Amino acid sequence: MSENYILKAEKISKLFGGLVALKDVELELAQDEILGLIGPNGAGKTTMFNVIAGALKPNTGNIVFNGTDITTKRPDQRCHLGIARTFQITKPFQNMNLIENVMVGSYFGTKQTIVSKARSKAEEILEFVGLSNIKTFEAKSLSIGNLKKLELARALATDPKVLLLDEVIGGLTPAEGNEVVEIIKKIKESGIAIIMIEHVMKAVMGVSDRIIVLNYGEVLAEGTPKEVSENSLVIEAYLGGIK
Repeated sequence: MSENYILKAEKISKLFGGLVALKDVELELAQDEILGLIGPNGAGKTTMFNVIAGALKPNTGNIVFNGTDITTKRPDQRCHLGIARTFQITKPFQNMNLIENVMVGSYFGTKQTIVSKARSKAEEILEFVGLSNIKTFEAKSLSIGNLKKLELARALATDPKVLLLDEVIGGLTPAEGNEVVEIIKKIKESGIAIIMIEHVMKAVMGVSDRIIVLNYGEVLAEGTPKEVSENSLVIEAYLGGIK
């Protein structure tokens, strides 16, 4: 595995009462890669995202970003450092238009900004994700596909170095999914490292450089998409149930 990593999770364990959600999970993300995080429902994927983003504190283990231990830092501090995320259930400001929604991301990102610069940046990002034609629409009027794009745009507005994508393709039509996959590829090309949770296997296998499979809170397998898709343990625990 590459030593040129931007993010590293070291032996992360998380318990909720007597339930072990994560057990000694280790993860490295290189600066130039897309890492897929897959596994059955309840495997611990979103819990891992919450630990990386700072919404949850691990019972044991450390999160290292750019060579610095950030385990005790709050979510807003991690965002300022360059870690952004999307949510599986989109959470826009419903009565604000798309430009205003994305501007909020600029204010909480890695660089201080003023209103005029935040607006210009928001319009640029909305163009990038294919929403410029409806940039003045209120968020509450959007379809699921466009809500996912808006969620992605708000995260990009923070100027992340690492982007955590939580099922940005799930629930989309095949055409919408293909469009988002192309956006993800362009994000990687811009120099942003990505970890993505996704149940749409064709998408995650097609775009990821590496895959980590979680099962019952533990790493079941890790490797290239081809290696993971041919792993008998993964097929039995997860892939065999995907239609």
